[in-house]
Formats: sequence, C-alpha cells, structure tokens
Amino acid sequence: MAFDDGTIEVIDRGAEYDVIVDDELVATVPDWLSSAIADPPHILMPMATAVGDAIDFEAPQFGITVLGAADGFTAAGTTAGFILWMRGRGILVDPPAHSAHYLRRNGISSRKITHVILTHCHADHDAGTFQKILLEQRVTVLTTRTIMAAFVRKYALISEMNYDFLQRLFCFHSVKIGEPVHFQGGSIKFFYSLHALPCIGFRAELAGKSIVYSSDTYYDPDGLAALQQRGIISAERCASLCTDCSVQQADLLLHEAGIAPIHTPFDALAKLPDNIKRSIRVIHCNDARAAESEFEKVQPGFEHTITIDTEPPLHAEANQILQILLVTDIFRKFDVESIVDVLSVITTRSYSAGEPICKAGDEGRFLRIVKAGIVMYERDGARPFELRYCDYFGEGELLTDATHAASATAATRVEVLEIERGDVQYLFRRRPNLMARIQQRAKLSYDASWAAIGANSVFSGFSMAQVTQLQSVMRQHEVGEGEVIWRKGDEVLDVVLVGDARLAYRELADVRGATREDLEPFGPGALLVNVYALENRLRHELTLTAERAGTIFHVIGEDLLDFLDNNPGAFIWMRDTLVVC
Repeated sequence: MAFDDGTIEVIDRGAEYDVIVDDELVATVPDWLSSAIADPPHILMPMATAVGDAIDFEAPQFGITVLGAADGFTAAGTTAGFILWMRGRGILVDPPAHSAHYLRRNGISSRKITHVILTHCHADHDAGTFQKILLEQRVTVLTTRTIMAAFVRKYALISEMNYDFLQRLFCFHSVKIGEPVHFQGGSIKFFYSLHALPCIGFRAELAGKSIVYSSDTYYDPDGLAALQQRGIISAERCASLCTDCSVQQADLLLHEAGIAPIHTPFDALAKLPDNIKRSIRVIHCNDARAAESEFEKVQPGFEHTITIDTEPPLHAEANQILQILLVTDIFRKFDVESIVDVLSVITTRSYSAGEPICKAGDEGRFLRIVKAGIVMYERDGARPFELRYCDYFGEGELLTDATHAASATAATRVEVLEIERGDVQYLFRRRPNLMARIQQRAKLSYDASWAAIGANSVFSGFSMAQVTQLQSVMRQHEVGEGEVIWRKGDEVLDVVLVGDARLAYRELADVRGATREDLEPFGPGALLVNVYALENRLRHELTLTAERAGTIFHVIGEDLLDFLDNNPGAFIWMRDTLVVC
C-alpha cells in the first residue's frame, strides 16, 4: 500500500505475517498472535461499572438501548447501532463490532436477542452482523433481498466461504418496502433511505406507540429538490423522502446526523416543525457536532435505555413463558398442544440473593428454568457455573430418580420457572427420544465429560446452554488398548471426542511424508470429525485404534448435524477439518 511518504506491505506467509515498511522488514507476527490480541473496540464499548451490573436490567416493553452512537470516522466512540426492544425481546440494529461480547459481559443472554436488522453494507454497519451470525445459536436477519445479496457477496469474499455455506449459518427474512413485519405483537415497516448504496430505515409500532429510525440517509428538502430538478430522483421519490421516510411523526425519531452529502446536515433537521423536532434524538455523529446543535445525542449503555410507555399485553405472563420455552432446547420442538400442557403446569418462583435453590443430596422435585437473574451452580467443589436466562437444571434427577448432584444458589434476585416431577415425567415420556437424551446426559461422568469439553479449543468457549445441548448427544464409552473405534471401509456414522484415552491412525506410519506430529496419538479434547463425510454418507479411509485404554465420547452423525444447525460458530470450525483439538 503506497502513501505520499512511503509504503507499507503485509505479507501472509501462512504461519506468520511479515510487515514491511519502505522495503524494510520491521516485524514478523505469528499467525496465532493476531487472534490473541484483545480487540480495541472492547475498550470503546460502554461497559457496566462492574461486570454483570446489567443483570437486573429489565428489557422494556418498547424502547431502545444504544450500543454505539458515533459515525465510522470517530476515533473515540463506537459505531452506531442499538437494540430495539419489543415486549421484552430484542432486535439488534446494525450491531457494532464486538457488541455480542459487550452484551455477554453485561449479562444479556443471546437468547433474548434472536433477530438482526441489517440496514446496509457499509463496514461500520454490517461487521457486527457478521460476528453475530457466527456466535452461538442461529439468528434471523431482516433486510431486503438486494442488501442481503450484497452482504453475502461481501462476506463470502472476506471469509473465503462459498455463498451456499454462508447462507446456511443464519435465517434470512426478506422484507418488502412498505409491508409490515410482525414481531412480538407489534409491527416494523421498512422504507428505502437515500444513501451511497441501498439502505433501509424503519418505523416500529407497538400498542399505538412508534419508533422511527432514519438509518443512514441524506435528508435536506433543498438538496433533494435540486436532485429532482437534475432528474436524479423522481418527484414522487423526492416527496416521499421529505415527508414519510426518515422524518415522520413518532414517539421517538432516531435520526442520523452525519456529514453531507450522503448524510443529513443538522441545519436541515433544525428546520423541521416542532411536533417532529421534539421527538428527535440524533445518532451517527461525533459529540462536538452534536453539542453545537439543538438536538440531544443518544448515549450508549443500559443505564441510558430509552423507554416508550405502552400498555402491557393481554396474557403478559403466558407470553413471557412462551418466549422462554421457544428458545430452550428441550422445549423448542414441542407442538402447540404440548406447549399448552406445559403452560398449564408451570409456575414462577422468586429467590433472594444468597438463598439456596437446591442442595447436593436433596431429592429432585422440580425442573427449573432461569427466567431472570443469575444462579450459581456448583458440583463437587469445582468452580461454580453461572446459569442465566433460559438455562435449566434438575431435569436429569427427575427422569432417573437420582438426588441432586449439585447445589444451586441465587447469586442475585432470581426468578425461575418450575415444573414438578410428575408433570415433567408425563411431558417427556411422550417424547422418548428427548427423554433418552436427558437420561443419557445424566449418565455421563461429570468430571470426564467436562474435562474433555474443556480441553477442546472450540467447546471450551461454549456457553452453558451450548454445553448442555452437546452433553445431551454425547455417549460415553470405555475403550481397551488395541480396540478398533472406526474401521477402514465402514460408513462414517459418528464423531469422537477423546477423554483420557489415546487414539491413532496406525496406517499413517506407512504413508510417505508423514511427520512425527502426524503420528502423535490424539489425546484429551481432540475431536475427530468429518462433517462432509457425514453429510454425504462416505466411508472411513483409515482405521482408528485405541493406543491407550480410557474414555471417549461418541456423537451420532445425525445428532451432530442437528447441533451444528443451531450453532453456526461451531459449524465453521468443523466444516473443513478432520481434527479439532
């Protein structure tokens, strides 16, 4: 890359990068180090004063939480993006890069925010969307077909994923301009703004209240009239941009105020009538320019959440419980009749901070699902795990007649949903496959399964919910020295996660060019997987043998593919590899 005062070049040499300035090598950076450096945007994101302070945050019925309010050129702020809240569930709108990290650090479960609105494909608006797609469960992206096509082309090139694979990682909800999308009892209607490339804004309505987001747009009646006179836009388009797109009456009008001519100048907003101006909050601008205007700039952080008062919905409690059941893996596939059965037997109970919920050795009486707050779950004196929104516990004890193996204590004020033993057994006996998975997980060696998961570079970063899903499809097996795990020529039916055994492909010793590293046995945490072979019903090309006796865990291919379908981040790690250590 050439500049007026010299050149800089970065050369990818596979295992490392050479940095060359003015034809002189100034640094060599190992490949692994490039991903180990903390991301600067973590500093720029507005963190809670202490990690977890947002745990008592109650999502508004209708409102927004701003994650960033700066434009793409401000050095001291996070790029514009926010959460649109509707009936307690959130939609990320142009999430800033690393916003998922920020939400997780502040105790906001990803299962409360399952949708993303992508307004356009400038990097300060779409980078966080791509990150969100790659994390934890599958998300739904709302945008137009035109914008989605640009997004997929762009990130297929950046990530070197092909189009079809990239589109498997998320759900695409195609929106049409002017047609409402229904969400949480409200609606979102989209319009095209005027920007340097296709870009959409929207009007969200709930219970008679409204929030309008301009997105990136050029609004200036004089400038738009000039574009019409030059024949660049039609009279109809000009009229629409001036009256019913980014500037329309609403309870909250969130309008950008970037640098013209592809953004909106402050003086154009200042000329709006008072009935519109009084509801305006500006975004996508630097603090200095906002301070010189008559408009208030939105502030990032949960403590600055803007709430629009609305009437609570009918059946509000049932609505909240349904939302939890729909994103909890053991209930996700229940049909309507079964969900009605669950609603008829579920109850809500509150616990104060520090209050025990259950103790190791107690009789299992309830399946409990965390509705709000944090539960500390401790077993065998090991480091306790945090259970949050939609995490559940106690189901194994109810289906195996065992006592609680762990203790659960409310770390904060906690609300849990409880279903009694008899009701759980009735509901799950009608679903033998689900019941078998839960019983199978209860039979796993707790220490061995967690040790294997913790030793794997991908699984060790999983959330508690993901670990629970994974353990539900793991089958523990003790192997003897010399035992054949997979035989050459047999169909590929499963994957193997190594516990404390040692496995090896002995034929590799006869392969010319095989290195000492190739011949090393696979140890704790190694995941032997071939997704392509599972999907295409191929056969094993080598025989896998136990070099040392010990524990391994099988995951049946069908179960793994179902798991990956709901966890795209793990899918990416496994798609082009045979071993994940």
